[in-house]
Amino acid sequence: MMNPLPPTPGPMPSLTAQAPHGLASAHPSTPQSLLDLMADGFYLLLLLKRAQMPSDTESFVQSVQTFLDGVERGAVKLGIASEDIYAAKYAFCAAVDEAILSQPSALHETWERNPLQLRLFGEHLAGEHFFDRLEELRRQGAVRLPSLEIYHYCLLLGFEGKYRLEGPEKLGYLTARLGDEIIYFKGKRSGFAPHWPPPDNVRHALRRVVPLWLPAALVTGFGLLGFFGLRLSLDHQTEQRMAAYNQVVQMPQRTAHITITLP
Repeated sequence: MMNPLPPTPGPMPSLTAQAPHGLASAHPSTPQSLLDLMADGFYLLLLLKRAQMPSDTESFVQSVQTFLDGVERGAVKLGIASEDIYAAKYAFCAAVDEAILSQPSALHETWERNPLQLRLFGEHLAGEHFFDRLEELRRQGAVRLPSLEIYHYCLLLGFEGKYRLEGPEKLGYLTARLGDEIIYFKGKRSGFAPHWPPPDNVRHALRRVVPLWLPAALVTGFGLLGFFGLRLSLDHQTEQRMAAYNQVVQMPQRTAHITITLP
């Protein structure tokens, strides 16, 4: 049964009265990252994905704005860059808009005319610009790790944007790739493909340090050496064996003959 009151930030509760209380215990009591600060927002996204919609648009928007203001204050205290804070708020608003507009509800029409992204960021194309901003953050690398984590969580919670029409394969690849990059930036893995080296073995180690052409050249050289050596050996053996038959067949002695020339 729907709760007539919208969620309130703080510990941002659920949209329903039956949801568990004490949401703050789901994440650290003292946030250590931007991801921790956004934990209640992600829980809200999950509830929206389950079609648990607020009943009053303006009160809900005010609650989200208050929540994001609290996130910004907490992020500033943690020393998080303003670029990451702005990017995280944008991604979250885009995800909230899509979660609400992708399901039938009483506030669908009102929200479509004035979504959260338009109220807070003055635009109506977050479904496309979400990924444009994400690519820009990825190009900047590890310095944008806090906001990249927020974008990744939004994708994991089902944000599709422009990929709703293009199919899930590209979006799935992008999400997986982004997850690999985040792990790499955190230093928990040596590379994007940690299992590419063959098992620890002498021949595999040699394969990595010896040029590929060298074994082929060695095989060719030994082959030619063996061929010519065998040929010389066979020629020598043939001469020795044929020498035993030299006296078997002899040419006849030359007969004497006289040539007489008559006058």
